[in-house]
Amino acid sequence: MIRVHLITGFLGVGKTTAILDVLANKPSQQKWAVLVNEFGEVGVDGTILEAQGAVVKEVPGGCLCCVSGLPFQMGLNLLIAREKPDVILIEPTGLGHPRNILNMLAAEHYQSILELGATICLLDPRHLSQPRYTSNDVFKDQLQVADVLVANKTELTSPADKSAFDTLLERSQPPKAASYWTTQGHFDLSCLELAANPQRRVQFRPATNISTTPLANPSAPEVNVQETSGLVDASNSILALEEGQDIRRLENQGDGYFSVGWLLSGNWQFSLAELRHWLNTMNLQRAKGLLRTDQGYYVLNWRDGALTEMPTRALEESRIELIHDAALSADELERALLACRIN
Repeated sequence: MIRVHLITGFLGVGKTTAILDVLANKPSQQKWAVLVNEFGEVGVDGTILEAQGAVVKEVPGGCLCCVSGLPFQMGLNLLIAREKPDVILIEPTGLGHPRNILNMLAAEHYQSILELGATICLLDPRHLSQPRYTSNDVFKDQLQVADVLVANKTELTSPADKSAFDTLLERSQPPKAASYWTTQGHFDLSCLELAANPQRRVQFRPATNISTTPLANPSAPEVNVQETSGLVDASNSILALEEGQDIRRLENQGDGYFSVGWLLSGNWQFSLAELRHWLNTMNLQRAKGLLRTDQGYYVLNWRDGALTEMPTRALEESRIELIHDAALSADELERALLACRIN
């Protein structure tokens, strides 16, 4: 049996950072793999994970948890058949309902293959006092289905944020199996040994004053895992430039959010100082990228007015994704991005 865990959380709470920490501390004799989905089309998170040596299968664009679930099942089945991992971590987009994924994983045709382990939800405690989050159905669903809540980015919080998190835990029904107050997405790997509580996905009980109605449980077409070896990989892994291309722009929209992203030639170099200035002057929900700069290769991550940077290995291509809750001017943003280029 392959143990599978969902690592959920809203945009920018640190899911990818948490997964990197988990993979760095996993048992060395075990093979762990990651199935990752992003709202944007460019696939930054999967590339970040791959750059750190992770076994990754990516379903870019849209949401793993919506419509028929076929891209999700294709990606999962191919990951199982090709990699034969001991553990699979699934990172759905921060804009997606995790309940539908859990229902798919619990379907009859996976019961002899997958063991559903604890679902982990990362959250930024500052969001618990902001109606834009507490009134969001996806945010509420992520909190409700979680077996373990991980309060991340706690170095940025206030005593009121800690109190709100404690209240959330006290009012959670069924009670959470574990919780953490942490930074850099770190939590004890022992919580992954906890079993999933199926009551969390079957019924929806308000965890705090956050409330919503039950979500639909759409049926998904059955895919035989044993037959995946001959399938064309429709959910292609990491997206790449085509031969002769130097730049490629991709856009997406749904559920009130918009994204625009670029794949960029690995020969192009950008000014890190100009990129910092550009990102820090924009009004966005989220920005993330892996770019070749004049100071080396960097992962750039912008959220809630704060830009974080992490050196990474040499990249064949650069890529960057911008996400907002209003329409984006792709042409204008592209001109600004290219103005940061120095060769």
